[in-house]
Formats: sequence, C-alpha cells, structure tokens
Amino acid sequence: MKISRVALALVLLLFIFSFPAALQAQKENDTATAEALLREAIKVRGGETYLQVRSIIGRGTFTAFEKGQSGLPAPFVDYIVYPDHERTEFGKGGNKLIQTNVGHSGWIYTAAQKMIHDQKEEQIKSFQQGLRQDVDFLLRKGWQETGTKLLYLGRREVWKNTFSEAIRVVYSDGLSVTLYLDPRAKLPLMIEYSARYTNEDGDEKLGDYQVRYYRWVSFGGVQFPTIQDSYRDGKQTARVNYDSVNFNVEVPEKLFTKPNNIKDVK
Repeated sequence: MKISRVALALVLLLFIFSFPAALQAQKENDTATAEALLREAIKVRGGETYLQVRSIIGRGTFTAFEKGQSGLPAPFVDYIVYPDHERTEFGKGGNKLIQTNVGHSGWIYTAAQKMIHDQKEEQIKSFQQGLRQDVDFLLRKGWQETGTKLLYLGRREVWKNTFSEAIRVVYSDGLSVTLYLDPRAKLPLMIEYSARYTNEDGDEKLGDYQVRYYRWVSFGGVQFPTIQDSYRDGKQTARVNYDSVNFNVEVPEKLFTKPNNIKDVK
C-alpha cells in the first residue's frame, strides 16, 4: 500500500505538534522533575548559604488593602529565629503593635489600647500552619519531610503573560502548597495554598491564598524577594516592601518573652 506525499506530510506534522504535548504529559505528576526544580531553586537562592540561614531581621513598610484599596504604609521590623520564633513590630509610638509567636504560644501588644494579651488558639494555629506554607520553609525543609509528596504540574500561567513551572508539595497530613517558579531564573514567582479565616461577620471561611514575589535582591549571597504581595480569593490584602534584610544575626531571646506589664515592652 502506497502512502501519498500529502498524507505523509500530514502524519509528520501531527507527530511534530503532538510530541511536545506528549512529553509534557509524561512529565506531569513526575516526582523527579519536581525535585530537580526545587534543587535548582535552592541553588539560585544561595545554595548552602541559603540553607544555613538561622535568623532573619527584616525592615521595611507594610501596607494593608481593604476591598482592593491601599491603606497607609506603616513601618515594620520582623525578627525570625528558626524554627518557630517570630516577632513583628508594626508602626511606632502610640500606634505600635507587636505580634509575637513562639511555638505553641503567642502574645500581642497594642499601644493604642495599652494592652498585652495572649493570642487566641485559632491565631496560634494560623501561625503554625503559616510556617509550613511559607516559601522558605518549603524550600529549606518542608519538601524533604517524611511522607511528603512532590508533583510536577507542568507549565502554568500565574498571571497575564507570566508563565511558570508549577510544583505541588503535599505534606503527610494532607496540607498542600503549590510553588510556581520562573522557568528561566528558577526563582519563586508565587506560592498558593488554602487556609481558613474569619470574615467580618465572624463566620469561618476557607480562602484561596497567594503570595507573589518581586524585586529579588542579594543580601550576603542569599536571594530575597523585597516586594511580597498577598492575595485572598483573587483580591490583594497586603504588600510587604523590604528596605533591608540581615541573616544570621543574634536576636535576643527576651524579645520573644511576654512582658509582665506594658512598661516592660521594648
């Protein structure tokens, strides 16, 4: 049986156009591809220098968004000591607010109300879950935890005309985080996850969250995103703009200890 030149050309064209799609389908859900991309991201972030980060002090401005509208930027200082210490100071003077978490405990100081109080149980749980959904935890530790599954999701458009390679990390308890990497730079473009929150009416809801990363800067050999935009259900909720970031500096333990009274707040 003879095959015409036209028919042969059509077969060749079909093969040419279907071959990349077949390769993509083969890669999707492939653990080895996901792991290779994560290792590339770690290398670009700073490799062993990045993995050895034990503390961070970041300074800049925090801007809250309400129904898509930007509020006034407020200065902040963020102290992190791994694995589970964080203290964030917002504002200054009479407008100062301090939120501090240490493992399974936490406290809040509000200067306007001249009050120190323990965090509620749901606030502490939110902090603990947030640790595991953080891009640095995921890259530095989370993806290698026992029982964690890695899935390569293929090429995805994260926002208009911006494409990525997507990886889903599923922890042993079912908590899931999706990381989107720049195909060329291998740096994170966005992280996406679901989490519960309480709305204005006091009702608990399940929201879809995104954190988008911009303006990467090297601090001491570690690449860090100095602009981070947060979204919930497609609407922007905050922007964090870092002016400076310092790694592996000594952070006094007393910063995380709940003061006995407001006079002891530093």
